[in-house]
Amino acid sequence: MEVVLGAGWPGVMLHEAVGHGLEGDFNRKGTSVFSGKVGEQVAAKGVTVIDDGTIADRRGSITIDDEGTASRRNVLIEDGILKGYMQDRQNARLMGVDATGNGRREIIRARTNAAHDQHLYG
Repeated sequence: MEVVLGAGWPGVMLHEAVGHGLEGDFNRKGTSVFSGKVGEQVAAKGVTVIDDGTIADRRGSITIDDEGTASRRNVLIEDGILKGYMQDRQNARLMGVDATGNGRREIIRARTNAAHDQHLYG
């Protein structure tokens, strides 16, 4: 069954319901429903979630994150299988993986956290 969601509030709902749970810090601390489930089925077959800051001229598009890491296309869930999390440098180092270009600071003196670029749901 195909599901088509319009722009606007459906994206906000998915961002809150799925997006924050895929941030590296929540998973490192074990506070996400996705913690420790890389390689496991976490969604129905056919569900793919991608975080991609490289799409030109879109809200959330960036060249580099707030830590200087290049933005990239991150496949988070592919065909229902959890592939990885959005990572800033600190959480990536602590989890033994690469940073994904998702480091964000609310203000210059704040600690960096993993955050979203653009989520694509398919």
